[in-house]
Amino acid sequence: MYPILTSIVLGGAQLTQRRALLLSVIYVQGMALTYTLLGLVVASAGLQFQAALQHPYVLMGLSVLFVALALSMFGLYSLQLPSGVQTWLNSLSNAQQGGSLPGVFAMGAISGLVCSPCTTAPLSGALLYVAQSGDLLTGAVALYALAIGMGIPLILVAVFGNKLLPKAGNWMERVKTLFGFVLLAAPIFLLERIVPEFWSSVLWSALGLAAFGWLYHVKNSLPFGGWKQSLIGIVAILGLLASAQPLLNRWLAPTQTAQQVKQIQFTRIANLSELQSALAEAKAQGKPVMLDFYADWCVACKEFEKYTFHAKQVETKLSGFVLLQADVTKNQPQDIELLKALNVLGLPTIEFWNAQGEPVPNARITGFMAAQPFLDHLTQQGL
Repeated sequence: MYPILTSIVLGGAQLTQRRALLLSVIYVQGMALTYTLLGLVVASAGLQFQAALQHPYVLMGLSVLFVALALSMFGLYSLQLPSGVQTWLNSLSNAQQGGSLPGVFAMGAISGLVCSPCTTAPLSGALLYVAQSGDLLTGAVALYALAIGMGIPLILVAVFGNKLLPKAGNWMERVKTLFGFVLLAAPIFLLERIVPEFWSSVLWSALGLAAFGWLYHVKNSLPFGGWKQSLIGIVAILGLLASAQPLLNRWLAPTQTAQQVKQIQFTRIANLSELQSALAEAKAQGKPVMLDFYADWCVACKEFEKYTFHAKQVETKLSGFVLLQADVTKNQPQDIELLKALNVLGLPTIEFWNAQGEPVPNARITGFMAAQPFLDHLTQQGL
């Protein structure tokens, strides 16, 4: 693929390295523009339908899709655009003038999909992740980074020729297999929102054992030996031990782990009326209020409960607060009304009111915050 694209970008001319670098960078930026816009579109849809995408059935369906993408990286089958679409995109790309800056940029923008037979699995995985995040910045940056990563080898080949391009061989299949293991991390990330913590640990450990076991298995077939091969073996063994450690810790000390988790008490509210009543009661008591928006599918919400709210200093600090929690897991109409009333765009979000019942303007927390930064934030806001 790279020699063909390189000849198109350079327009068949003998150019200096500086000119070749400029043209190849322009080409990659055109490709990155297409991917960035695609990321923004998907992230916008993800932001709008984020809660719907977190339904357990949707998460399970996406997990199956990620597994299917990973299996394609393992070589079980191939994913690509229909041949008619590929032919049309290729003809449109080839119609652009090679060797000129506008022509090269246009070819880069068009070629984002031309390269899809080689990038369908990682591209699809990235798009699904972006849709799940619902974050415009994440969508743009993730797809831009993917395009840049795809373009770096092209830039190197365009500038330095085939000197830097390894010969085709089994190493390419090993790279595909490696990315297959990377893709398998995505369904675990999705499923840990709906499965018990123990089973998410089992899945992560199983993935680590499989990946590092494969690495140890292929080390003897690598094109180099000596200390490099030994280093690969050591990394694989350390990875196997690290992957097994979480399960060993749970099996050897389950009682201690359970005893360490102490529940902090929240009062659940279901709608705006209950929130207003709770705020009025807290004002009468002269206490500040913290409202935690929570959902079962929100990983960062669970991190707040596990690492922040259960820290001893945080528990002491929050003992003087009225602690409210809105569970918006089911995304019911009353949940949507509450989210819109407080202009909450995503989870986790934590709101604060002072002892006079007034909202604290700059106290809102979005995203995970560890115990000490959380305490520092409350101090800065005078809470």
